[in-house]
Amino acid sequence: MALTGCIFFLFCGSDNLYILAIEYNVKVILGGINIVEFGPISLLAIGFPEIKNLDGALIREIFALSDARIISVIGLMAVVKDDKGKVASIQITEYSDEDRIRLGAAIGALIGLGAAGEKGAVAGANAGAEAAYYKEFGLSQKQIEDIAKNMPNGTAAGLLLIEHLWAKKFKEIGMQKHGVVLANSFISPQAFVALGAELAEGKKTAEKLKLK
Repeated sequence: MALTGCIFFLFCGSDNLYILAIEYNVKVILGGINIVEFGPISLLAIGFPEIKNLDGALIREIFALSDARIISVIGLMAVVKDDKGKVASIQITEYSDEDRIRLGAAIGALIGLGAAGEKGAVAGANAGAEAAYYKEFGLSQKQIEDIAKNMPNGTAAGLLLIEHLWAKKFKEIGMQKHGVVLANSFISPQAFVALGAELAEGKKTAEKLKLK
């Protein structure tokens, strides 16, 4: 999985108003790089406490979504640790060398712009493109081994970095209209459970205060 891709995801998770502004600036400064050509990017980390439940269905669904042009897999890494502690891993990307170079340049430009303005954007774009060209991405065997050390036997973990192709046009139109993303997150069932617990606790506290 591309390390620069992870940086891009984390960077875009910050102040979206600022991101929209620098995306526009990068387009002006570096005419060959158009951030809009990439859809929103998400990073998912999933753990599997029992590898016996894995049958390839998730992988098939990921690539079914890719075949339907709903998402594109920037990077997929899976680590499996069997019952005897033996570790196996796989890393996959659907991006061509050219796509990786363009994305690396765009990410480097954004980081460079934030660090040192226009000159930083140019330097960052060059550095990002060079890193992608020489394939300085993904996790080394040592890094994978370090991850596996903290995994119990008989478990698996996956990291998935995807581009949301379905939202690319939506993003482009939003930027043209000077739209600002005020919030962007996944809401899980567990979040609703936690919200219910907080509401119940708040109600108990309020009732205690009334009794006083």
